[in-house]
Amino acid sequence: MVLVCTLGLVPVGYAQMGGGMRGGMGGTPGTVFGGANDPSMVPITEGFRVIPSIAVAGRYDSNVFFQAKVPGLDRSDYVTTAAPQIRALYGGSAMTVNATVGANAEYYTKNTNFNYVGTNGSLFLDLSPMLDRLWRGTTFTVVDQFIYTPQPPSFLMGNQEGDTTNPFLRGQQVGRVSVTSNYVGTTLSAPLTQTLSLRGSYSYGFLKFGTSEVQQAGALLNSTYQTFTVGMSKQLSPQDSVSLNYFDSEYRYEQSGTFTNRGGFIDWTHLFSPTMTLDSLAGASVLQGQSSGLSNVQTTIAPRGRVALTWRDSTTSLSMAYGLALSPSYQFQAQPLLTNIVTFSVTQVTSIPELVGVASVNYGRGDEIGSNSVNAISYTSYAATGGVLYKFTPQTFLTFLYLYANYDNRFGATNNSFDRHVVSVSLAQAFY
Repeated sequence: MVLVCTLGLVPVGYAQMGGGMRGGMGGTPGTVFGGANDPSMVPITEGFRVIPSIAVAGRYDSNVFFQAKVPGLDRSDYVTTAAPQIRALYGGSAMTVNATVGANAEYYTKNTNFNYVGTNGSLFLDLSPMLDRLWRGTTFTVVDQFIYTPQPPSFLMGNQEGDTTNPFLRGQQVGRVSVTSNYVGTTLSAPLTQTLSLRGSYSYGFLKFGTSEVQQAGALLNSTYQTFTVGMSKQLSPQDSVSLNYFDSEYRYEQSGTFTNRGGFIDWTHLFSPTMTLDSLAGASVLQGQSSGLSNVQTTIAPRGRVALTWRDSTTSLSMAYGLALSPSYQFQAQPLLTNIVTFSVTQVTSIPELVGVASVNYGRGDEIGSNSVNAISYTSYAATGGVLYKFTPQTFLTFLYLYANYDNRFGATNNSFDRHVVSVSLAQAFY
């Protein structure tokens, strides 16, 4: 919750949650800095547990409008935030559950009409223990994340897993506007032999725009998507596993237009050591559809790939990743984009007791693919954040962070470029 309050970034529950019985620093995949900034992120133990928490924060924000400079417009403001949260944990013989529900209320010193209350929630459900009794070795997880905010995020900051699952978090940034989004995902793995497994997954999500508090550079597009994959996984050695998969995705715009993306990929995971893992993916797909810039009869071959390196030991948690995939444009016109995203995140325990350093860098680029449109869509974005976290107690965290972000969105001759500086300090308290 802390980074949501101070930087307007992605809530803890907006990215993929997981981690089973793990907790603490680097414990929950997909959370900001691995959950290192959230004092309610504790290991799941047997039984039911509810952990309330609250974060209060203040920040200087150089661009609360998420807009380019306009003569006479003061884009900067001082913002105060209060963000209560309730985390529910359950560990049992049949399942484990990690769920959160929270709100973040913000008060703006200059632009008081920007004051708002946003909401977010998340659920991670692991039914593997129950299914393991029926089919030994079977795993099944369900993830659900919801967010309502007038500060639409572009990147997943501080993501320890280099996750690129959500197609709406690859760098495209719109101006300040209310956004409602939800993501649901399931994964299943069932062993056929000691080294061969059947795998499958399904995900569904939507992005809907509401009232815009600023003049947008172009139309905002509501959209939904769903994807399923099925494949086989083979354990080649204690250090290596490989899987061959087929996937089918559909992206549908509420205004008009649909495109599909079908293909295959091979995924290879190598364990260099107990602390270092490499995950790589390569594939291709056939893109077809009907939208503002895509012909109904046109067929385009699109590449897909990913390389992620992670390192974890008792003092350091580090992730570096590159991803190449198709995603929907949600501004200007209904159009598929070929997106590249590079992420780096590190959490480092310092020599000072209970002081932790955090940093992340994100780069994203998207270009239209398979289009007959006269006005081409593209964007280039990058952001970096760094700071320190001090743990007064296991329940009380103080965080100081600096963020710089730069966005460049283009649609034909229309260009919307802007940057943002944020300096924040926050105090989070969990009650357990």
